[in-house]
Amino acid sequence: MAFIDPNSHPAMLRHGLKTGGAAVLAYAIASFFDLKYGYWAALSAVIVMQVYVADSVQMCLYRLSGTAVGAVIGIAAILLFPETPAMTVLALFLSVTFCAYMTRFNARYRMAAITVCIVVLAGTTDQDNRLVFGMLRVVEIALGVASAFLVSIVLWPLRAGTTLKTRLKARFDDCAGHYETIMNAFLAMQSGLDARLLQQLQTDLLEDRALFQKVLRHERRIYNEDTDLLGLKIRTLEKCGGHLQTMLQALNSEQEQGYEILMENELRELVSSTVDTMRGIASGSGLHGDKLERALKGAENRLWGLRKDGAIRRFDLQKMIQFFAFFHSAQAMGRDIRTYGQDPLFDVPARTREKQCPQ
Repeated sequence: MAFIDPNSHPAMLRHGLKTGGAAVLAYAIASFFDLKYGYWAALSAVIVMQVYVADSVQMCLYRLSGTAVGAVIGIAAILLFPETPAMTVLALFLSVTFCAYMTRFNARYRMAAITVCIVVLAGTTDQDNRLVFGMLRVVEIALGVASAFLVSIVLWPLRAGTTLKTRLKARFDDCAGHYETIMNAFLAMQSGLDARLLQQLQTDLLEDRALFQKVLRHERRIYNEDTDLLGLKIRTLEKCGGHLQTMLQALNSEQEQGYEILMENELRELVSSTVDTMRGIASGSGLHGDKLERALKGAENRLWGLRKDGAIRRFDLQKMIQFFAFFHSAQAMGRDIRTYGQDPLFDVPARTREKQCPQ
């Protein structure tokens, strides 16, 4: 399935149609079984339907599990307290208080509190069948949840995993672009950059991690997803984001007159090979592991030679700290990208497996 921006007009139009369809389906099923208050089913379907399949599954589990817990508590309240107005109020107070307190341990008790109100109060006007009356309302809620779940996974399913893969490709491109920008500024006599340069990148990485958690917790129960490879990409990007932040801080740490970098050629080769590898990962066109390995060794050997010859003695202490902090992060970024390409998860079968997974 082609990538669709979850905030785009087509995605939201589909979401609207799915939500309406789920509500109609839930109401139709409730009417078929001659349930008196079918609107409870339709209402539940609307509440749990979300844009992403993962979010719909999460809401379905939350509402269904909370309903089950609330139903048990509500039944216990009905059986334990006499059917008088005063005792009904007391049963409602104690059971809702208990559920509200238990939300400190699990959010499902919020839904449980709502279900308790339905079970305890729904049948007060039908004293002969009070328990059955309340439980039928629970059945209607369950029908609504089931309808939303079915529509979510069958009709135009928008998967967090599909969105995440597209976002991660863009994120490798973002890291490559920021790496070039920061390195060029460092080599241009340490020209300072905006300290907020990486702010959006860090925000995007947090959102990517949140999407990955949705895939792990919910979507992989339904779809065949290579979560190991996705996790490898997330971890690599998060490391790169940390290295870029350190490089930016090192770049901006010295405000005095800049200095020329004796190993400029080696650093440019390092950034070039690292960026090429990142963009190869993003495009799926292949890695440049040998080139990156040579660049890493070349930069290390050049620095060792300069230190051996005493060429760096002309720098004052603060400038040396700035350079080594910057160089260490640049090298660490290259090594992390190289490690990504060497990971067994990112071999030919793994890439083939990722392409073959249903989108």
